[in-house]
Parts: sequence; structure tokens; C-alpha cells
Amino acid sequence: MVQRPIMSDLLLSSIFTAFTMVRLLKGPWLRNPQYLATGILGAIVAVLLLHGLWPAYDDDFVIGGVTGIFGSWAGMALFDAILGVA
Repeated sequence: MVQRPIMSDLLLSSIFTAFTMVRLLKGPWLRNPQYLATGILGAIVAVLLLHGLWPAYDDDFVIGGVTGIFGSWAGMALFDAILGVA
């Protein structure tokens, strides 16, 4: 029987990826907590969408990483668009 990673592994990876994306794109976390929150939320939504639409890709290293990166970026971009900053 093959052990598949559980959903929490992918969620934790995406949350840590959101920390990195905020640091790279927006600067320090303590100066931009709103971007950290939207980045984490975007990464979680992206992972949940991935799990809902293509559950077979949950254990793929590259797809999981790209999902975390794209999700956190999309969350921050949506936040900027709503505020009219972008």
C-alpha cells in the first residue's frame, strides 16, 4: 500500500511559501501584515481548489509549489486591485 501525503502537508508548504512570497514581493512581514494575511489566504484557497479539482496532484512536488506561489501572489494582487494600489 502506497502512503500518500495528507492535505496538511500541502497546506503547510503553501503557507510557508506565502511567507517567502510576501518577503520577496512586498518587503518585511511586520511592515506589511495585510499582505501576509492575503498571501496566506490566497495560498490556502489555491491549495483547496487544487485538491478539489485535481486531487491526484496533491503529492506532486512541483505542482504543489507552483500552487503555493501562484495562490499567494493572486491573493496579494487581488488585495491590491480591491484597494486600487496596483
